[in-house]
Amino acid sequence: MKSYLKISLFSLLFVGALTSCKKVAGPGGTSAIRGTVVGVNNSTGESETIDITVKQGNDIEHGDYFLFNGPAGGTLYYVWYNNPTWVSNGDPQLQGRTGIQVNFNYSDSNLEIANATLTAINAALNGDFTISQNNDILTLVSSAHTEITDADNGTTNFNVDVTNQGKADVNGTELAVTDEKVYLIYGDGTVFNDIARTGADGIFTFEGLQIGKYKVYVLTKDATTGEMVPVYKEIEITEKATINEIGVLSIVQ
Repeated sequence: MKSYLKISLFSLLFVGALTSCKKVAGPGGTSAIRGTVVGVNNSTGESETIDITVKQGNDIEHGDYFLFNGPAGGTLYYVWYNNPTWVSNGDPQLQGRTGIQVNFNYSDSNLEIANATLTAINAALNGDFTISQNNDILTLVSSAHTEITDADNGTTNFNVDVTNQGKADVNGTELAVTDEKVYLIYGDGTVFNDIARTGADGIFTFEGLQIGKYKVYVLTKDATTGEMVPVYKEIEITEKATINEIGVLSIVQ
């Protein structure tokens, strides 16, 4: 009986010793977890869209022109109107631009002017734009997603409107994220126990932690569903009074 009591007492002491040595994550310690949050800005750009509403022939002068521009490094155009009954050359010969000649008569309707302009531009485009027609309105759509210098009606009295401003694609630009919430989970938990916010440099810190395992996460936008989902990183603190770097957490903005 005494032997049994001794074994039982020893077992209790052994289990107690193990329990006292177990690393329990949580507050009340002297260590810290530090990391950085960066935002990756991915967005699809837009094509420049230009609507040109032409006039009838008797509203156009021999040599009148309007301007539209390709993307940076692309072709710059001027579209000019030639009345064959005039002896003089009406081409304004604008330097640095490609001229597109449209033949017309003063008796032409606005629809005939639109048809002639469409044909001339189609023959001259080098892939910078596509062009379509709706009655007397011509629509140019840039092939590239990029900012383009706005079109201009030049010397004509056409209505030349940029109906959609071109915008470049943004892909993979990483910047430090300020004032972003970062969540900390103690041990094997599933719900966050603490929240920190990033500073101007994207850095966050959780302080006053004990030895143990932790999970840190931030919320990011799912590229497919658009919903906010967590991005986790795990880390273990093994020593007191240490700063433990968890690295970079990337989110999509």
